[in-house]
Amino acid sequence: MLYGEVLDRFIHESGLSRAEVARRAGIGRSQITDLINGRTGEPSISKAKAIADALGVSVQSFIDAMEEESQEK
Repeated sequence: MLYGEVLDRFIHESGLSRAEVARRAGIGRSQITDLINGRTGEPSISKAKAIADALGVSVQSFIDAMEEESQEK
């Protein structure tokens, strides 16, 4: 669920709602929730890019944050 934890943190830090991130990324709010809760695996590259763009961050920032999280655990 590492991606979900990072996604949830980035959404919180952005100040946007999950619904707004989903709208900006062109996906359903339930998909965001499923990713955060670990009900789905990591997203496709295109979906990850859309989510990162919606949050105003790079895909690389997700990768870096996931690597940091995995080293802390």
